[in-house]
Amino acid sequence: MDAGLEIIYGIAALVLLTALIFGVLQHYFRNKRAVQVADKIVRERYERNET
Repeated sequence: MDAGLEIIYGIAALVLLTALIFGVLQHYFRNKRAVQVADKIVRERYERNET
């Protein structure tokens, strides 16, 4: 029974580590042009909603 739990914990730790690495790489290699365009759209919508 203990060996089964250790395997589950090991798999869960591996999944979490993989998700963490994926998130860091996605942030590091994000498309800067797409971020700028998205920021511009958000600013325009915010300004439109203020009036």
